[in-house]
Amino acid sequence: MSVWLEAVLIAVATLAGSWLARRSSTKVSVGLAIASALMLVTALGEILPDAIDDAIEQNVPLWTIGLSIVLGFSVITYFTREGCAHEHPKEAARHAAGVHRRVKAVATAALFGGTGTAIALAIHRAIEGASLTLSGASLVVLLALLIHSLSEGLALTAMLDLAGRKIAFWMLLACVSPVAGILVAEMSPIPPQATPILLGTIAGVLLRTAIVGFRLAGGESGRMPRRAALAAGGVAAALATTLAVAQWMPVSAGETAGPVAAMIRRPVAIPLPLPEPAPAFTPKDRSQLRWALTTGRLSLAEILARTDRLTRHTSIWWLLRGRLTGRDLDAHGIPESSTVGDLTLPQRDYLVDAVARKG
Repeated sequence: MSVWLEAVLIAVATLAGSWLARRSSTKVSVGLAIASALMLVTALGEILPDAIDDAIEQNVPLWTIGLSIVLGFSVITYFTREGCAHEHPKEAARHAAGVHRRVKAVATAALFGGTGTAIALAIHRAIEGASLTLSGASLVVLLALLIHSLSEGLALTAMLDLAGRKIAFWMLLACVSPVAGILVAEMSPIPPQATPILLGTIAGVLLRTAIVGFRLAGGESGRMPRRAALAAGGVAAALATTLAVAQWMPVSAGETAGPVAAMIRRPVAIPLPLPEPAPAFTPKDRSQLRWALTTGRLSLAEILARTDRLTRHTSIWWLLRGRLTGRDLDAHGIPESSTVGDLTLPQRDYLVDAVARKG
C-alpha cells in the first residue's frame, strides 16, 4: 500500500473520531472521560515506552527523559492550574461572580489543555507518519494507527468543544502532521538524540491534559458518573489491547519495529574491507629460520611441514636449543646429527607437543 494512501486513511480516521465526538456532544462527561482515558493510554502505553527505548538505543541518559516529562507536565499545569472541576466551599461561590469565575476557570483549563494536547499530538502524529516511510507498515500496525487516530480525533474535539473553540484549524493540523512527518523523514531526519527528549515532553503534556480532562468530567460534584467511568475504561482497554498487539507483532525484514525509527538519523553501517592475508614468510638462511621460530613468526609445526632444502637440512638440535635438552631428544631417538628432514612422523608429533607444553 502507498505511504500516501496510508496517510490519507489516518486523516480519515481522525475526522471520523471528531465526528463521533460532535455527534454525542451533549454527553460532555462521557466524551471527556473517554478522551482523557485515550490520552492516558497513549502517553503511558505508546509514547513513553518509545522514548525510553530510543534513549537506551541512542545512549541518552534516562534522567533527561524524566526531566522532559516534568517539563511538559509543568507547562500544561501552569496554564490549567485553575481548572479544578469541583466547587470549593467559598462564599463567593453562592454569587453570580463566583459562578462566573468557575466557568471561566473550567473554560481556561479546557482551552489550554486542548490546545496543548493538539500541539503535542500533532508532533507525535508527525513521528507516526514518518514511520510509514520505512517500507510501509504491516496491516496490523496500520489498523492500530487508524484506531489510534480515531481516538485522537475524539479526544481533541471533546476538549476543544468544552472550551468553545473552533476545531477546524486543529483538526487540519492533526490531519496534515503525518504528511509533514513523511516529508521530514524523506528529506531531513531529526538528530537521534533529540527524539526521546521530544517524546518525553509530549508524554508529559498528554498526562497532565488527561488529568485535567478527568477532573472536568467529574463536574461540580468532583465524581465521575458511573456511565462515563465505564465507557472510558472500556475504550482505554480496547486501545491498550490494540497497541499491545501491534507492539508484539513480529517484524519482517526491512521493516522498522518502532514508530519513531524513520525520524532518526541512524549511522549507516559501512562494511570494512577484509584484511589482506600477510604474505608467507620465507627464511633466506638458517638464522632467519630460527629467528622465525623464536619470535613466533613461524610455529614449530609450520617449520616441520616445510619441504624446502634449507629447512630439511637444518639441525634439529640447533633449531631447538634452549627449548628442549639433548637428553630429551636422545630419549626419543633423535641424535645430535639429526636434521629436520630425518625426523619421523611420531618424532615430529612428540616435538610439537613437547615444545607446546614448555611454552
